[in-house]
Amino acid sequence: MALAPIPTTPAPRSNGEKSGPNSGTALAVGIAIWLLAAAGFALTSDFDSMDGTAISVLAAAFFMPALLVSGLLYLAVIAADLRRETLQLQRTSDELRRVLSQQKHEAAPLSPVAQSRIDALSNAQEQTDTRLTLFFSHRARDRAAPQGTAALDDAQPALALGDMAQSAPDAPSTADLIRALHFPEDEKDTEGFDALRKVLNDTRCAPLIRCAQDVLTRLAQDGIYMDDLRPDRARPEFWRAFANGARGALIAPLGGIRDRSCLALTSGRMRNDVDFKQAAHLFLREFDKVFADFEKQADDAQIAAMADTRSARAFMLLGRVSGVFSR
Repeated sequence: MALAPIPTTPAPRSNGEKSGPNSGTALAVGIAIWLLAAAGFALTSDFDSMDGTAISVLAAAFFMPALLVSGLLYLAVIAADLRRETLQLQRTSDELRRVLSQQKHEAAPLSPVAQSRIDALSNAQEQTDTRLTLFFSHRARDRAAPQGTAALDDAQPALALGDMAQSAPDAPSTADLIRALHFPEDEKDTEGFDALRKVLNDTRCAPLIRCAQDVLTRLAQDGIYMDDLRPDRARPEFWRAFANGARGALIAPLGGIRDRSCLALTSGRMRNDVDFKQAAHLFLREFDKVFADFEKQADDAQIAAMADTRSARAFMLLGRVSGVFSR
């Protein structure tokens, strides 16, 4: 809707508003009469019999009232002009406020072309979120497109975790669990997908993978990527102590995340986002349960490899924010 034209001429005065110039005209006439009377008095007076002091006092008596009244008249005219301009600005401001309020309540709908573009962007965003659920822990990188579009289309349904859980009957090994906790690097990471399928087929470990996927996706929404974190490495004995039930200061080295911005963002979302807080606590419980069994059959090298996975880094971050390593 087009803006209404802004008034550029003074609004008419109300009946109760006094006119400064009319009052000033009356005062000017009075001053003129006073000056004529003073001039007549001066013509009929005998100045020869007066000394200088008397003449000065007489001149002041003649002209001082006229000067004072003239000054007051000038100020009255200026005040009247300012008052009139103030009223005009007030009316203009009220008109603008009314027009803007009307625009807000009667906004014109988007054109079909603009609406279609917005819908297309929304659909593209949803598709992107779906495709990147497995790659949420590292920033996008420039990679060559895979050869053969048909092969990529056939392999794409395998990105869904539900489909993966229905294949690969082999039980996951310790190496498979470590590889699955790190998630595939890209669409061509066949070893990562194979390990992920095996772990998702295991009813004991599958909940952890799904929880890890959930929290890492939520963290990525705040710009927190596990590949960007460089935690302090804790010795395997601290991880074993955690698997055996130790908590608080006894396993403090496991909270090796030092990035203040990531800690602040995660802590703020834990306070303000109930869904994220529940997902984080569920992930911590599942990690605790799976790692307790993992530690029994893993050597120190395998524990160190597991601690370097994206899921383990998320555990360190969320555990530190939740106070797991400080109680």
